[in-house]
Amino acid sequence: MAITAASLMIAGALILLAIAPCMAQDLVVAKGKFDSLCVKCHGASAKGDGPAAVTLVTKPGDLTDCAKMHEVTDDTIFQVIKEGGPVAALDPAMEGFSEGLSDNDIKGLVAYIRSFCERPQPVAANHQ
Repeated sequence: MAITAASLMIAGALILLAIAPCMAQDLVVAKGKFDSLCVKCHGASAKGDGPAAVTLVTKPGDLTDCAKMHEVTDDTIFQVIKEGGPVAALDPAMEGFSEGLSDNDIKGLVAYIRSFCERPQPVAANHQ
């Protein structure tokens, strides 16, 4: 039984290593979409400080506010990007992109937005 569990863990790790470059490439593509569609309001820093933000009644969300973002599900972020702010009782000025983005594009944007609040892995202490 222990050999089977260890084999499964090794296989899982190998699969993750194999898909990691694809995931990184997908984030690069998603960043390009974010830059072209979202920066005008959310800003290059994603803090809600884009050039168009000053013209809006409600300030765009700070996507780097990790405490707040951890309370929002991926599905909610997906729906807001796809259908716009009103789908989640947010400002109607947040337009939806269902016409211009595929579901896979939106999933990429969700992953990119989540990357702003990735939790750093603890560094192992070196006790020599």
